Amino acid sequence: MALEVKTFNFPTFMGVNSYLVSDSETGEAALIDCGRGYKKITEYAAEHGLKIGKILLTHGHFDHIMEVGKWKGSAAVYIHENDHEMMLRGGAPDGFFLGSHTVSASADVLLKGGEKIKVGDLSFEVIHTPGHSPGSVSYLTDGAIFTGDTLFKGSFGRYDFPLGSKSELSESLKKLFALPGAENITVYPGHDEATELKYESLYNPGNYCLDD
Repeated sequence: MALEVKTFNFPTFMGVNSYLVSDSETGEAALIDCGRGYKKITEYAAEHGLKIGKILLTHGHFDHIMEVGKWKGSAAVYIHENDHEMMLRGGAPDGFFLGSHTVSASADVLLKGGEKIKVGDLSFEVIHTPGHSPGSVSYLTDGAIFTGDTLFKGSFGRYDFPLGSKSELSESLKKLFALPGAENITVYPGHDEATELKYESLYNPGNYCLDD
């Protein structure tokens, strides 16, 4: 069992990241978020002998879910139950975020948090981390956590969008910062560069900016 992470970044599309995570021994793979890049990602997977069987969505905002319909049928789509309705409305609560966007597929699996998702011999724990959106989740596996728009390098997600919550985001960050083995966990956020969880637990402004 060996985790491999390939980052796809789309700077012309809000700088959103998608992560192709795979078990190098079995070739089984999951895509974390799917805002853009279907052609590029499928070509990369084919070239490297990877089978993408799962789409793991960190939350339901449009920049992370826009190409769900392209993956539907070839891969099972996972999202937290609290963001599913938002995804069905195009990832924009009440028309927020540049208006309505059409998503032609629903999720195959609705998450609650606490589940373990297998990708080859890898296991991803689903951690419910609301605040940026009601159904935001982080996916934790050995040595890596994929935090969507909850935790960034030196920053944290916005909570002033519709359905966001400052207090819930604060609690979610505390939950992440308290994870055991933080010194050995790399954070892969939904935007910007990767970082280390231990560093963020010590120096991220989310430690002190959200409690008032």
